Amino acid sequence: MSAHGWALNKLMSDMLDDRTIVISGELGRSASTSVVSQLLLLNATNPDEDIRLYIDSAAGSLSSAFAICDMINWVAPEVSTWAVGTVESAATLVLCAGAPGKRYALPGSAVVLREPGLDEGLDGEHLAAPAALHRKWVHDMVRLLSERTRRSPDVVAGDLRAHRRLSAPEAVAYGIVDQAAAGGKYAPQGN
Repeated sequence: MSAHGWALNKLMSDMLDDRTIVISGELGRSASTSVVSQLLLLNATNPDEDIRLYIDSAAGSLSSAFAICDMINWVAPEVSTWAVGTVESAATLVLCAGAPGKRYALPGSAVVLREPGLDEGLDGEHLAAPAALHRKWVHDMVRLLSERTRRSPDVVAGDLRAHRRLSAPEAVAYGIVDQAAAGGKYAPQGN
């Protein structure tokens, strides 16, 4: 194993020991399998200690996002979610699925509400979801975001179609996250 490979394995091991998971890049099947596996492992290791999930993903498939959201809701530990960089498309659903009161956005992060494309998050696979199934998934995305943000489904659907971009404070006001973080501290937000 190269020095770089060893260092990467050591970093990932240390992060898992610290109960930290990172989604970076496109949210596809391999990323969701990794995140779901880590959530299951951390649940089995200590079901009483919280898990942190950092998200920096501008694209992804809804089936992968639903798998992660289902697991976040299934495991015993509360999962805090953190927007780092840009969170967009299906990753927005994962960000919003964090434990109530434990959904954060770092100051330089942005959340972009938009419908994932049919071909997003396929990890090189050539088979996209049929259009009817994709429309159902988008409908489910709208419903879940509406429930979590307390916004009407029509408003959420319109914002997804318009590719609405939100800063960290705007994501708090919208209800996608609960707090914006500043200087390593949580910045209280008046909702």
